[in-house]
Amino acid sequence: MGAPKDRTPSFIATIRLKTDKKAEKQLLVLSECARQLYNACLGESLKRLKAIQSTELYKETVQLSKTAEEEIEKRRANFKYLNETFGFTDYSIQSFGTKTKNDSKFIAEHLGTHICQKISTRAFKAVQKLAFKKAKKVWFKRKGEFVSLEGKNNKTFLTYANGYLFIGKILSFKCLIDPKDQWMQHALKQRIKYCRLIKKEVKGKNRFYVQLILEGHPYRKYQLGKEKVGLDIGPSTIAIVGETKAELKEFCEEVVYLDKENRKLHRKLDRQRRANNPNNYQSNGVVKKGKKKWTNSHRYIRTRSAYRELERKIKEVRKQLHGRDTNQILQLASSIHTEKLSYKAFQKMFGKSIGRKAPSMFLSMLKRKVQLQGGSFREFPTYSTKLSQSCHCGAVKKKGLRERWHNCACGVEAQRDLYSAFLARYVTTTNSLGIKQAKREWDRFSTVLKECITKMKKIKPEKKYISTFGL
Repeated sequence: MGAPKDRTPSFIATIRLKTDKKAEKQLLVLSECARQLYNACLGESLKRLKAIQSTELYKETVQLSKTAEEEIEKRRANFKYLNETFGFTDYSIQSFGTKTKNDSKFIAEHLGTHICQKISTRAFKAVQKLAFKKAKKVWFKRKGEFVSLEGKNNKTFLTYANGYLFIGKILSFKCLIDPKDQWMQHALKQRIKYCRLIKKEVKGKNRFYVQLILEGHPYRKYQLGKEKVGLDIGPSTIAIVGETKAELKEFCEEVVYLDKENRKLHRKLDRQRRANNPNNYQSNGVVKKGKKKWTNSHRYIRTRSAYRELERKIKEVRKQLHGRDTNQILQLASSIHTEKLSYKAFQKMFGKSIGRKAPSMFLSMLKRKVQLQGGSFREFPTYSTKLSQSCHCGAVKKKGLRERWHNCACGVEAQRDLYSAFLARYVTTTNSLGIKQAKREWDRFSTVLKECITKMKKIKPEKKYISTFGL
């Protein structure tokens, strides 16, 4: 085997395709071919995995230690032997997918070899997650479900050139590109690695898009700041403290209003489903077990369509808000310090808030952007730093979740989230709090924090704040 190729940086440009009913039908036929191939590869991968798991060698191997060096090597060698013997590898499943495509005239007429290989890999990776205990179950694609198509390069079957997407030798679709969009014009000058065809349902109608996976970096509308910034991100708030500016705000505030409407529609859907199918529920309102036939009224279908549209809108708005907030932080900061939180633990306590605001996704986006532009992003453990309990005088005192202000015997008083973000700036490389430097700079930063709170109190009569601000 040769040395692996160096991975170059990539970004994605998504462009809508101009389609009519005829074009939509053609694209849905391609998706149906991909669905059948995916299900075939998924079934074959599951079959091979079960064959491996039924062997005595597998049962002995899983009992080996994951820490002892000798047993680690033995585990690797055994699993490699089993995977190769039973054909549970990416290349083997790709060969199966190519053979399935060649045996089926319907699939062979509509899909290229590279597309089929990528679909086979997708199915194999889904079952591989099951094998590694990273997933509990794999799902077959149901009839009518759209399966995205992806090539391996911009030379065969699925290609983009001069404002058009070409599929095979027959189909071509015009891409709707705004000539005044600087971001897109910059993107189209980069080398195209490969293309991906996707579908979105917008206002109950299908819209098709091509995603160009491009080499290089996206267009930058701003310069990276020069300050060191501390962040404190909670389930519903975000506190930002830099050298010249501090800010405390509700995280993804606009999503909250959309989510309230979403919950109303969800309850309406449930009422309609129960009214249409009274025989599918027990007397206490619980759904009966076993196979059932569900009847959907026209009003239920309309409500379901509105619910899906609102779900899509929430997803798009959240992504835009994450992008806006990360850009605002990066215009201020070149170095970002924040606690490494367990969002899985947060989900148990604040499930709804975490689900609609996605703080982990926000941090991933922020980390990617700042590192891409040459800045630094540092996460440190909460156990050793205890920022929400600590004071820069050295005192450590537990606080309940309802205590929103930091009041210490040394005379320090500050809003709790802002103070944690302030302390985050002084966490050392050994994950301990640099108390001396924090003490030295507190007088300067206390003014910045007070200005932030004063500004918020002035706006308060016009705007209602959430209780976690402590205002």
